Amino acid sequence: MGTKPNSARGAGLAERVRSILASKNLTLSQISQASAARFGRPSPYFVPHTLYHEFRLGTFSASLHQVFALSQVSGYRFSDWLRVLECDPEDISRLQVQLPAKRTILLDSSLLDADAPIPWLRNRTRGTALPPIAPMAQLLEATAPRRLRLLSEIGDRGFLYAKVGRQDALAFPELIPGSIVRVNPRFSNGCIPKTNGATSTQIFLIEHEKGFSCCRLRVVEKGTIVPIATSLSYAQVELKVPREARIVGVADLEIRPMPQREQPEVPTDLAKHWRPRPLVKEKEFGQRLRSSRTTLHLSLREVAEMSRSIAGLLADERYFVSPSSLCDYELFNAPPRHLHKAITLCSVYGLQFHVFLKAIGIVLAEAGTEPIPDHLVPRAPGTESVENPDDHGMPGWSGFLEQMLERCGGIPFFLRKSIAPLSGLERPSLEDFFWIGGEYDVLHPCLANGLIALVNRRDKRPVHFTSKPPWQQPVYVIQRRDETYLCACCGVENGTLVIHPYSRQFRRSEHLRYHKDAEVIGRIVTVIRRLE
Repeated sequence: MGTKPNSARGAGLAERVRSILASKNLTLSQISQASAARFGRPSPYFVPHTLYHEFRLGTFSASLHQVFALSQVSGYRFSDWLRVLECDPEDISRLQVQLPAKRTILLDSSLLDADAPIPWLRNRTRGTALPPIAPMAQLLEATAPRRLRLLSEIGDRGFLYAKVGRQDALAFPELIPGSIVRVNPRFSNGCIPKTNGATSTQIFLIEHEKGFSCCRLRVVEKGTIVPIATSLSYAQVELKVPREARIVGVADLEIRPMPQREQPEVPTDLAKHWRPRPLVKEKEFGQRLRSSRTTLHLSLREVAEMSRSIAGLLADERYFVSPSSLCDYELFNAPPRHLHKAITLCSVYGLQFHVFLKAIGIVLAEAGTEPIPDHLVPRAPGTESVENPDDHGMPGWSGFLEQMLERCGGIPFFLRKSIAPLSGLERPSLEDFFWIGGEYDVLHPCLANGLIALVNRRDKRPVHFTSKPPWQQPVYVIQRRDETYLCACCGVENGTLVIHPYSRQFRRSEHLRYHKDAEVIGRIVTVIRRLE
């Protein structure tokens, strides 16, 4: 999988590191001496003066501690050094989205390169009112990339993100396994019912001894809540806040794959009544690993198999971790020697990368802060980072783009590389996105408060399953002869396109002449919608 000894690749890496150090008027010998003086030669932070030779062998991988030493001595950012050494921390969240999850996992949304070029858009000139449903390509067009730091105003707003697991989908079918949920930790206490026995109208992300759950809450008495399942037979367990449970925040947005790829299941440990224990945060590295793994209901063998999947996805065997190594990490409190395996552990165990680093003694606040120049650390292969004068500052809040951003409440830039696994589309383009934020009388519950739909335009054959519930029905974008659009379940019967409404209010099914009165644009594969 691309990890056999490669002298050419190793030689190129050695030369790249040499050029980076030369940009600071440093040599490898000086780095080695400085790391020995600061940390000591027996320390894991020590950088050997033979580093270039070991790179050329094609089998050497630096440790996280050595990368930290390179960062601190050179003054360049720790994350940039990781990318130079062919290890990208942003892979963690992408892998967490792509891998199947038994239990709900908190995604690491903090791993962003502030200098990364982000493909950007601008408004197209429009002379008519904004339609309720429209192709995004009719409303927006591509423009020069922007540096991520210039988009911070619409990016990081303190939100958290969680991926719903198939074994604790308490809010199913409002949320399904694989849904990415945005969580606002700055919620008002008014969101939680004050009347004993009342159930919240909003969905919360909570943490208890068995992990994370997205669910509605019922207040039993002051300081006591019960997670409420919408339709599945989970046990109702009373939790004391904050001793036995923590309310992380209120869910306000969902990125929903359609149709659902995984069926929810209620495991025995959550179906039967269980006695909650106090929340405890493990401090030791090995204990933290073991606690995270058991919370996610994974065995060592299952973790090893997931690491093999990661090695396959990234085409690099260095990401594989054997069951025996995993056992050593947990029992002997020994962090992995290779930095690639740290990426695997964070991805599978659901650990925040900065928490992982802190647990092995690395304090990022003491690392370098200067970005490595673009020509020495490629941030987007094949994409030149262009920074034009008009890229500085945000435009006026007047066009469709600005209105859409305001409705969305921010953009999860850390998911920009996860669009393909979320949608199943290999290379999604702007033409595959549809604005659906103006349609309020929706014909399917999954489209309620919808903002954006991603459409597979190759899947144009409408199918309606009479024996399946609404959340398992495929939903399509349909274009009428008058150039308007609707989103609905539909099927073809004797040459007629029959629209099947699943709306709150009674609606008659609509019949349109197929290929004359209407055309199917494609099947909706992902929906972004507000949760209210």
